[in-house]
Amino acid sequence: MTTMRRSIGDARGDGGFTLIELVVTIAMAGIIMPVLVSVFSVTLKALPATSDRVDDSVTLQGVVTWLPQDIDSTPPTGFDTVASTTSGCTTSQGTNLLRLEWSEDIGTGPTRFVANYRHVTATDGSYIVRTICNGTGAGPLGNTSSRRVSTPVPALPAGWGPGAAPVKVAIMRSAGDVVLVAMEVTTLSGAIVRTDSAPKNPGDTLPPPPSDTGSGTTATTSPTATTTIPATTTTIPATTTTAPTGVTTTTATGTATTTTIPATTTTTTAPRAPCAVTQAVLSPTVVYNIDPNGNGNGNGNGNGNGNGATNVGVLVEPITVTVTVTGTCVGLNARPTTMNTNGELFRNFVRGSGGTFSVMFPGRPQGSSELWADGLRSIQVSDAAGGPYVTVTVDIR
Repeated sequence: MTTMRRSIGDARGDGGFTLIELVVTIAMAGIIMPVLVSVFSVTLKALPATSDRVDDSVTLQGVVTWLPQDIDSTPPTGFDTVASTTSGCTTSQGTNLLRLEWSEDIGTGPTRFVANYRHVTATDGSYIVRTICNGTGAGPLGNTSSRRVSTPVPALPAGWGPGAAPVKVAIMRSAGDVVLVAMEVTTLSGAIVRTDSAPKNPGDTLPPPPSDTGSGTTATTSPTATTTIPATTTTIPATTTTAPTGVTTTTATGTATTTTIPATTTTTTAPRAPCAVTQAVLSPTVVYNIDPNGNGNGNGNGNGNGNGATNVGVLVEPITVTVTVTGTCVGLNARPTTMNTNGELFRNFVRGSGGTFSVMFPGRPQGSSELWADGLRSIQVSDAAGGPYVTVTVDIR
């Protein structure tokens, strides 16, 4: 009988929670639940803000891609921010934000190029649209194409000007050169997104100054020469004429004459020596590229090519090409084969000391948006008279 009572008591002891255990559990749940609810509430509130920031970050993605290249090609006199300016192309939509115009000799003579950034309102919202064209003559120019280069942006208010929101455009100059072009957009969420673009070599977007145009030309002025013809004396034999009555007789005697030829100055022009590149240095020779929206260093961290995420991206560090030339090189330029479907690059060299010139293709630290594909990429050096005079190769990884 004693054994049976012990077994029944043991069975009852394993049957569930005691009252004290249940009270303690409820008290602990009451302490933990407010903390969990607070964390969950903050997370929900943060989600819309994160989404807005992602949308804002890509607002001007197309502008960042194209604007620096257009500005690089434009001389200081080719910028126009007047709202009423037409595009100069066969298509001219919306309101002018920024119009850029330059000329290039593409083998058939000077050709005009125009790139427009215009605010256009469509049925699905307002956008920044890039309209480009080229040709000769007064225009409107043909070969026109347009594409949206922004996500939806606010509509322009009545009486809008280039210095007013929601799209502000400012051009900063120094000594006549354009040193910075800024575009600031207030997004639909109220955030402000800005992109700054600066010409890499403003002095070389124009023809060489007068001191450079004579490069390779020698002007020679001969000393002042005076030639004097010796005096000559001519004696006319005396003649006697007998005139009728009432007519006077005249005898003529010759006199000496002296003639002086004015001094002459002769200027000769020596022919220009042809442009030649004697040395080319590329630094560095191996460069990594990364996704434009990634945060990696190109060798496996972030969204860079190092982890197979993309094979076209911006450079992690800048590339510099330095050349030494002889002869007369006008409009020296570098044309890399980037294999970017948006178009290849074109960049002018900057004159250094002596006969050296250099050009830099910026990397991510400089905020570049220029895209390079993986592989061995050639960079050709030419000038307005021809080329390429030399080709260097960079390894993009």
